[in-house]
Amino acid sequence: MLKQMFKSIGIAFDGIIDLIKSENNAKIHLISTIVVIIVGFKLQFLAIEWLWISLAIAGVWVAELINTAIEKLTDLISPEQNPIAKKIKDYAAGAVLVMAIWAIFVFCLISLPHLWMWLSFSR
Repeated sequence: MLKQMFKSIGIAFDGIIDLIKSENNAKIHLISTIVVIIVGFKLQFLAIEWLWISLAIAGVWVAELINTAIEKLTDLISPEQNPIAKKIKDYAAGAVLVMAIWAIFVFCLISLPHLWMWLSFSR
């Protein structure tokens, strides 16, 4: 049972790694994630702020993974141009956009007061 669980986790990580290697937006998400974490440590986010940041980051990654799965499945089912397939892909991409905007909002809401304080004290 434990062996199967680790195998499943490995398969999931393979999916995440493949996403990062094959999708440009995932590379952008990865860089953004790293930058946000570095800024968070630099500005000394509180535990509750890290909770919100981690939820926003996870939300973007989950949305991107689901979006990519939907896109790949849609391409498999309908390899030719199809207006319904396009709408399906557009809806999935829209979900990622909504989540990314939310994540940016959360990051700004949390980081800007810290940044303001940091800049005020460094004068």
